[in-house]
Amino acid sequence: MLVEESFPYNTIKYAMELISTPSLSGMERDIAYLIKDLLSREGVDKVFIDSYGSVVGVLEGGIDKTIVLEGHMDHVPPGDRSLWRIDPYRPVVIDGLLYGRGSADMKGAIASMIASISLVNKAKDLPTTYYIFVPYEEIAEGLVFKYTIEDSLGIEPDLVVLGEATSLNISLGQRGRAVIYIEVLGKTAHASMHYQGINALAISAKIINSIVELDKRLPSHGILGKSTIVPTIISCKPESPPMIPDYCRIIVDRRFIVGEDKDSIVSEVEKAVKTTSLETGTRGYRVGIVEELARMWTGRELKAIHYFPAWLQWNNIYGDKALDMIRQEIVSNAKRIVWRFSTDGVYSAGEAGYNTIGFGPAMEELAHKPNEYVPVKHLEKATIGYKLLVSKIFKN
Repeated sequence: MLVEESFPYNTIKYAMELISTPSLSGMERDIAYLIKDLLSREGVDKVFIDSYGSVVGVLEGGIDKTIVLEGHMDHVPPGDRSLWRIDPYRPVVIDGLLYGRGSADMKGAIASMIASISLVNKAKDLPTTYYIFVPYEEIAEGLVFKYTIEDSLGIEPDLVVLGEATSLNISLGQRGRAVIYIEVLGKTAHASMHYQGINALAISAKIINSIVELDKRLPSHGILGKSTIVPTIISCKPESPPMIPDYCRIIVDRRFIVGEDKDSIVSEVEKAVKTTSLETGTRGYRVGIVEELARMWTGRELKAIHYFPAWLQWNNIYGDKALDMIRQEIVSNAKRIVWRFSTDGVYSAGEAGYNTIGFGPAMEELAHKPNEYVPVKHLEKATIGYKLLVSKIFKN
């Protein structure tokens, strides 16, 4: 028997279609049109793709309240396919788990959101509901969500529900994320006479060690946990075996808690680099937040500044109501949590200050790993959960 034939909604069928449609960041065209078709099939009042590549479905409501259900369409690459037990783009259900790239992050949630639409009994006492699915989140979270909300729609939602993985708990915050570059300037020389130059790579190694030491001294938060910093990329040039490089670029991932800001985060790294630079005699250095011109699948280009604020809405009134509903009707032991990774909430909560909660199927720690999966039971419960949030969250 096919799984979708035994499942009461279209969630599994939709999830399999979505997983079977590769959608790397900046290459989401095919999945965007698939989602648009699925939204139409489920009976939204209006559906369109905006100039930024986001898919928007609208259910018109009868009360002066607006709720947004949001997810991202893109996914990370599969990585080494020999580590997968299946083809990452050919989803399979094994022992009640749906495997495939993007199953947990976050095509299972998108499928659940879409399948929940036909379960919503249209009535005058429901909010206007926007189903928004954005591209390019894996590279720059919050970037496209901001433009779709403010430019394409011009709305100020009363509540945003993010579908990132929460294991069916309610998430109410996350650490922020900054991507910092460090450029080290040296002077070339023949490798056999390296002392005649300034080795940017050797100096960078010492800087990396200072970054590792800095990580041990960063602050902690009682709910969000500890701030972290870790080097993730290094590149040098010229690339010639008998030649020392005169330029290296280090990329650093910095996760931070509420109360820390862009200036303090950059200055602490700059201080560590300056100390090492004085000790080693570099020709110079530069430190800053990474910026890029991001090209959407529609051809639209946006400036992406890789600084994404932390946020925490632990006492969000809608978070309390959502948790009560989920406990009563979906998962009796559901709890408040915060994400360890970063989400589009950096815009909705961290920048715009909208009431924001997270609720989604799958476990957060499965994101970006080989053999990623989402439990089928989670998909079923999430489908019901999204229907409940739309139907009841604004009722007394």
